[in-house]
Amino acid sequence: MSETTGTGFSWQKLALPVVMAALAFWLLRDFPAEQRHVGTIFALTVGLWMSEVMPLGITALVSSALLILAGGLNEKKVFAAYGDTTIPLFIGSFILAKGMEVTGLGERFAHLILAQKWATRSASALLLSVGAIACLLSLFISNTATTAMLLPIGLSLLAAIGSPDQTRLYAIGLMMMLTWGSSIAVGVPVGTPPNLIGIDMLAKATGERIGFLQWMTFGMPITLAMLVACWAVLRWRYGRGAPATAPVAPVSRACLAEMGRMSEGQRNTLLAFVVAIILWMLPDSLLAIMGPENEFAKQFAARVPASVAALIGASLLFLLPGRQEDSRMNWRTAASIDWGTILLFAGGIALGQAMFESGLAKSLGEMAAEASGARTVWGITALVTAAAIMLSELASNTAAATTLVPVAIGLAEGAGVSPVAPALGVALGASMGFMLPVSTAPNAIVYSSGLVPAREMLKSGILIDIIGFIVVMAGLMLILPAMGLA
Repeated sequence: MSETTGTGFSWQKLALPVVMAALAFWLLRDFPAEQRHVGTIFALTVGLWMSEVMPLGITALVSSALLILAGGLNEKKVFAAYGDTTIPLFIGSFILAKGMEVTGLGERFAHLILAQKWATRSASALLLSVGAIACLLSLFISNTATTAMLLPIGLSLLAAIGSPDQTRLYAIGLMMMLTWGSSIAVGVPVGTPPNLIGIDMLAKATGERIGFLQWMTFGMPITLAMLVACWAVLRWRYGRGAPATAPVAPVSRACLAEMGRMSEGQRNTLLAFVVAIILWMLPDSLLAIMGPENEFAKQFAARVPASVAALIGASLLFLLPGRQEDSRMNWRTAASIDWGTILLFAGGIALGQAMFESGLAKSLGEMAAEASGARTVWGITALVTAAAIMLSELASNTAAATTLVPVAIGLAEGAGVSPVAPALGVALGASMGFMLPVSTAPNAIVYSSGLVPAREMLKSGILIDIIGFIVVMAGLMLILPAMGLA
């Protein structure tokens, strides 16, 4: 999962959104007034997201207000986005992730794996183990929290296997495996906000809602392929002359011994996670086993959607009993979840809905289809996936997906093809930007360690950006037709 942040105000940063808005207003001069207003606000919002003049969530709120003020759109329709059914799914899954973070369950899980000899028997095995741990945790915890939690573990591992001079090259690979492993975790819908953005906007535009198991059918193979690709690239570039990693397992065993037995808070969090995951997967499983026309399966799926499953799991953190002080979640801790991403998501829904209802998304899609020559479903998917990867290098993955999913759907509709693959290409591609320290919060975290030069992040990141594009496209082209989604 991903988090978003905002930086301070400066007049220089304000120039980009103002120029983008003015350019959009001029380019859309021949469009109907409503489309022109929506397009200008859209461009202004994207510019504000890219420059981060304000926190991203506040920018989303301002864009919603501007849609009503300048676009003349219906107030109830615009602010209905903030009550979208995906919002409680975000809240519930974020609280669950916070529980894993504050109880130390994620750190315990990491050391449990690293304490095994097979996970650390060689430098290559350790690199893969670290990436796999980051990926598994980031399926349910934000990629920022995952990287922040694993960074000190990675530093302690490097200290255990040699001096800074001995581990300098290998350290670059290990640190980058932390950030890449946490960023490629797109295998489940709740893994990162762009996944849910793609699902929600696609459902609103077409009525096609992708279920939890459906997403995993193509999402997990893409995640696993990216994990192997990241490991292969980093092993090739930074695995030469790597020191022996035998001392790592004893370090993790010592950390586990220091932690002691699993606390009540960790056990409660684990139980809540298991319940949520079962409830997330059960509706699709029942429909697959009992048939889509089975009344019980249909009723269960209708009454236990993903949002309800997340809230049930989150509520267990507050309800499960325990004698220890930290055994239950408290509201102060729960309230510290990333509300900015939730507001950004809701504001993005409102902005996307305005683009659909005004007809701007379709108009822009028709123009883009004509200008690019992309008229087939896979040509359009390739175009928007590449655009999502490039935009995610400059803006957060959430902002990139919010910006491009409506355009992708409009482009597909303008060309008269299914918008499912293009929308999914954007959602997945938005998580595949790896080149710059500012591309993602995890990149910034490992860069701050001083062990990863920016030029190395750029060189290796370009390779993984390209591989990410190929893996996403290949995964969608191979799997979606078999699922009847393309």
